[in-house]
Amino acid sequence: MKKASLFLAGFLLLAGCSDDEATKEPADSAGTEEEPEIAVEQEGMTEEGFITQIGNGRILINSIYFSVPEDVEVQFAEGGETTEAVISDLRTGMKVKTDYTGPLAESYPMQGEADKITILQDEESKRQTDALQAFINEEQLSDLIILGQPLVRGEEIGFLFSKMETGELTEVRIDMNTLEYTLSSEEKDGETEDTEE
Repeated sequence: MKKASLFLAGFLLLAGCSDDEATKEPADSAGTEEEPEIAVEQEGMTEEGFITQIGNGRILINSIYFSVPEDVEVQFAEGGETTEAVISDLRTGMKVKTDYTGPLAESYPMQGEADKITILQDEESKRQTDALQAFINEEQLSDLIILGQPLVRGEEIGFLFSKMETGELTEVRIDMNTLEYTLSSEEKDGETEDTEE
């Protein structure tokens, strides 16, 4: 008898916690359609970041590979003004804003298709681009994935990155005036030096 009582109590508890809305028929379904839970197309998605790889018809921005079709719109933007650009104007280290229609393929890195690429040319973006390009060239990095958004604090830009071949996580901080940088890898546990004076 105790087993039956426990079983009945457990069943009633589960029934009380169930999603009643899922089992009910809509009372008034005339003219109202619910959107599907998984959207096939998402409009107006934008990723802002730095190009860290270019090749084979695609670019890597932060941790997303974007395929770049031949008809993609490319432009320079400085302040509120834009001018036309071409795919060959894209360079590793550039700060860009990429418009795309989602969803992104859930792989690592994620994948999508660029609709429009805007090369940011304002003074602050140029300084950040120069700093990242100097770092990439000095370290000879060809397989860099920036994780998250870089942080700018005063005259310094910092970000966490991973090398695709090794998976090693490293933090870098770059002085945007001198282009000097410090590295701190996961293995060194806090041996990062400040280069600010």
